[in-house]
Amino acid sequence: MRFILIPLEHQDYQLELIFNLKTIVMRFRNTQNDLTVTAICGTTCCLLSFDMDVNKTKGLLGFAIEREDKTEREKYFLKGFKYFEETGSNIGNGQLFTTFEQPIQSFLWEDFTVKEKHQYIYTIIPVFGKPKLLKYGKSCAITVNTPTNKLVEHEVYFNRGVAGSNAYASKFKNKKPSEMNPDEQQKALQWLSRGLFEALIGFVESATDSNYQLRAALYEFEYPPVLEAFKKAFEQRNVDVQIVYDSIGHKEKNEHAILTANLPSSIITPRSKGVNISHNKFIVLLKNSKPIAVWTGSTNITEKGIFGQCNTGHIIKNENIAQKYFEYWKCLHSDPEQAIIKNKTSEIQKELKSEEIPNGTSVFFSPRKSKDILKTYSDFLNNSNSLICGMFPFSFNKLIKEAVVRQTDQLKYILIDKQDKNTTLLNTDFDNVIVYGGYFKEPLFDWLKETSAGSLFKSGTNFIHNKIMLIDPMSENPIVIIGSANFSDNSISNNDENTLIIKGNKDLADMYLTEFVRVFNHYYVRQIAKKMTQTNNKNPLHLFTDSKDWVPTFYKSTTLKGKRKKLYDTMAV
Repeated sequence: MRFILIPLEHQDYQLELIFNLKTIVMRFRNTQNDLTVTAICGTTCCLLSFDMDVNKTKGLLGFAIEREDKTEREKYFLKGFKYFEETGSNIGNGQLFTTFEQPIQSFLWEDFTVKEKHQYIYTIIPVFGKPKLLKYGKSCAITVNTPTNKLVEHEVYFNRGVAGSNAYASKFKNKKPSEMNPDEQQKALQWLSRGLFEALIGFVESATDSNYQLRAALYEFEYPPVLEAFKKAFEQRNVDVQIVYDSIGHKEKNEHAILTANLPSSIITPRSKGVNISHNKFIVLLKNSKPIAVWTGSTNITEKGIFGQCNTGHIIKNENIAQKYFEYWKCLHSDPEQAIIKNKTSEIQKELKSEEIPNGTSVFFSPRKSKDILKTYSDFLNNSNSLICGMFPFSFNKLIKEAVVRQTDQLKYILIDKQDKNTTLLNTDFDNVIVYGGYFKEPLFDWLKETSAGSLFKSGTNFIHNKIMLIDPMSENPIVIIGSANFSDNSISNNDENTLIIKGNKDLADMYLTEFVRVFNHYYVRQIAKKMTQTNNKNPLHLFTDSKDWVPTFYKSTTLKGKRKKLYDTMAV
């Protein structure tokens, strides 16, 4: 028989939040009963950190986490994969266990099931005792509000980006969407899109009548519903539509899709001269011929780009930035030779040095004569004080690689689509964790057999397609770098590309950081689990029964877990 001891009195503490048009609260902290909880919220992720006096951690088995959803009026304990061997009766198939009985053994936890514009109360309860006789300490509750996708100047949409997952295997049995019936297919694509596709269509549809114009520059332009959206804008709403598409690397596929969709030739212009590839993925929205907003990011107009690979859609509502994109688009539309466009990109935006970039949003276009921007990016990395996060689909510039593997005291978390001779880095820095995309090709421990985006959709990158660098994202002056460019020499010298550099925007940094952690953790778990099978057969899902086996590493200033915890403990909120 099992006995669970719970304190009779349970106190909740609510932190009042103040929202106005200029400020969105996304970082929270509360201390209660000698336990401190810190949270960072994004639209679909909430990162939690716990801190208590190390002298009070003796016998600590972990933390139970109760989540109350005030918006949808639900309350329950969160679940995890890990369990005590003495009390867990795991039957496999990706089974989850309530943290009330199988507490999490970490001072860092991530909730990847939150929804935008919701209020949640997290109650964190320290758990002591023995697996068959759990004792619960006094709790700390923290109230958080998740933001909307729409910040003051920016809107950001992240697709699921982890098609190869236990969740997809459980929900959709690893079936290809093309092999599903219409209702099931719609549910699967909606789950994979997680709002990205809907936001893309919504941006095109925001051009509601003849007062609007749409100017697009697109690399892969193949997904029929998006082509149809442009067609409807032009034919049904009388929107002035003009699209420049890549007619070099993706000429055949793009022109087949354009022909199939029966897009009028008057709105289509091939980009075929003076570049290696026309790699942009942006749309400029104009009203009465005035640029007002831009859709950009890493998402190609393909089924795999929208639903399979990890991608971002980023809307920026800044007229000055939109005007620069429009000037750049006009140059692309003329299909210039390389010398012409290199001069034009430098004219629209001069070279950017790290010390000269102001707070706010800057934009950078390629191709151009100088590759100095890559030195600027490496300077940002070298000058980081606490944390670097990077997503790289392919190989990247030598200076950036050197900055990534340089011996430092700060944490560096790097996510790369696949490991090959160009992406394998000689890494001797303990604080630098490099992870590659992957999935469970066969059931492992208690996880299900998974699939990959390459199995679900045709051609292209299978895992990571985002091009993202975050420099000190938890600081008071974070830097977010995103766009179409792969941070390579070729992307700057020979491709049509665009990149945003956003400096000093903590809300935007929090939004990108929460998503980065979600995707990084997903692939990190798979990489580590596979390595464990090669060294021993210990099940990584089993919890420890002695606090000495897991607690100390979070209180050491030299360990990865200790440094991560310190970032939260010292973060301004």
